[in-house]
Amino acid sequence: MAADNGLFINLRIGPYVCAEWNNGGLPAWLNNVKDISFRSYNEPWLVEMKRFIGDILNYVKPYLASNGGPIILAQIENEYGANDQNYVDWCGKVAEEFNVGIPWIMCNGHSANNTIETCNSCNCVDDGWTDNHLKQFPQQPFMFTENEGWFQQWGEAVAIRATEDLAYSAAEWFAAGGAYHSYYMWHGGNNYGRSAGSGITTMYTDDTPLHSDGTPNEPKYSHLARLQLLIAQHAPTLLSQDIPARTALPYWDGSKWSVGTQQFAYIYGEGEAQIVFVINQAIIPLQVLYRDTFNITMTPLSVQIIDQNVKLLWDSSDVSGVHGGNSIIIPVVQGPLQWQVWQEPIGQKIPFVPVIIKPVPYEQLNMTNDDTVYLWYRRNITLIEPNRYVVVGVQTRKANAMLFFIDGHYLGEFDDHQHSQGNINARVSLDMSSFQPGEHFLEILSISLGLDNGVWANNFEYKGIVGDVTISGVSIKNSGQGWEHQKGLVGEYLQIYTAEGTSKVQWNAQWTKGINKPVTWFQTKFDLSIPIQDLNGSPLLLDANGLTRGHAYINGNDLGLYWLITGECSDDPPCCCQQAQKNCMTPTQRLYHIPPDWLQAKDNLLTIFEDSGAQSPGSVSIVRRIITS
Repeated sequence: MAADNGLFINLRIGPYVCAEWNNGGLPAWLNNVKDISFRSYNEPWLVEMKRFIGDILNYVKPYLASNGGPIILAQIENEYGANDQNYVDWCGKVAEEFNVGIPWIMCNGHSANNTIETCNSCNCVDDGWTDNHLKQFPQQPFMFTENEGWFQQWGEAVAIRATEDLAYSAAEWFAAGGAYHSYYMWHGGNNYGRSAGSGITTMYTDDTPLHSDGTPNEPKYSHLARLQLLIAQHAPTLLSQDIPARTALPYWDGSKWSVGTQQFAYIYGEGEAQIVFVINQAIIPLQVLYRDTFNITMTPLSVQIIDQNVKLLWDSSDVSGVHGGNSIIIPVVQGPLQWQVWQEPIGQKIPFVPVIIKPVPYEQLNMTNDDTVYLWYRRNITLIEPNRYVVVGVQTRKANAMLFFIDGHYLGEFDDHQHSQGNINARVSLDMSSFQPGEHFLEILSISLGLDNGVWANNFEYKGIVGDVTISGVSIKNSGQGWEHQKGLVGEYLQIYTAEGTSKVQWNAQWTKGINKPVTWFQTKFDLSIPIQDLNGSPLLLDANGLTRGHAYINGNDLGLYWLITGECSDDPPCCCQQAQKNCMTPTQRLYHIPPDWLQAKDNLLTIFEDSGAQSPGSVSIVRRIITS
């Protein structure tokens, strides 16, 4: 597909790729490899890493550029910053051994001698990277692997980076001789299924040239597309010479023309083919003098591209010529969806679902292998003095939620949605005043909100209960009767979200009985009134309005975590390249993209697992985004 559209590929093999991906792209079963230490000069890790790279390269061999394919670059490792030089050298050596006939990179960090060092940043020129790289690696090209669009986190308002800032960064990069540039991301993308890293939304990000649903984000999309078209048109000139020296340009300081270090030009080619990048790195507007004759007015931090005749071809700071980007959301299914409901069993034994009994609660990934985000912990407890304010404490992990039940009654929950890892002490005050002193049945549903993507040597990610469990300060971790561990949900075990599995449970058409009920499944069917091929330009979306948190499935495919958590704006600027936030105090994400490949003309099966209790499931709808201008 890439080759058919004139595109080339940088294949990020890793196997560790970060990417805000669940566990950085590493499968959880690696935790169980004896004596393994990730991303280090450790024999078990090296064996698994080399095997994986070999398998991938064998699979893509026909598509390598050396074999006439579109894959022109390959990446081993990713942003390696530790001080294990033996491991770095090994990465270079093993990449060379595969002899694939294309260059290798390691992506912004330590690089082996036979790999190309690259930059990830907001601006790889202004931060000095290009100057340093030219001194250290004069024979290497400039490669900008991640011009940061950053990612979205649950509980935060949507972060935005000004179009003008991104355009300035990209244009200045090409002006300085950049050979490779990657917008990270160009398309916002989606974390379907369980692919999101800790605390990362299902839409990876939305303030990119293409929104996460694939529609243009104007003016960013058109403004940057015009830049890329201009660069492509002038590629023969840009590639015909070495990187030109900066030509300092005088600027008007208010009383005279002065020459500084922040106003300059890069001049490529001659005659009709000439293209010139005029740059102002200052944070104030000013005039510069070009060829001692032409006054050029420049905004702060901007690039203007001109031709031989000083005709303006493009201005990073001027998006006034971009129009459009307006869209409307319209329903696909007229009227409310016809739901049916089924309650996930709680407060009872499920004879056909396997359970594992251990004397103490076990860490979640040991039980689930990350095949599901859910793990039930169950045991009998004795309540001495139940009252309205009983504090339950659990040593768990960041990016983990827990629901608490006694005798089948929901009492409350804890959640942490940090984009991070490490232990955390969950403390929840639960009302137990309706229970009598004596023996009762405690159930805790642990929900992984993603494994952190930061993976380092001697560092394992964990989920669930990782230490003590207390009630009113008294430990209940150790139990003579033991703790039951149930991997996943009964609905998952029976795959009731599929056409084959839906008949395995007794659905109730009186779906309103499921309102505000935790651990409840909802299901409906819908038909499409439009051809599926028309959905590429006008994407189909699940409007999760009325739900709280859970997973949604279309024809057996997991759309990922939905969560109507409020996105709050911070007093401080967002992380990294973002400069502002929008849509404060509205859900971080309300609309969820449905891939057209998962749809059929009729009888599409939509299944919702709501873990926290849906206030208004009747408000859920299937909609389309229509671009109006």
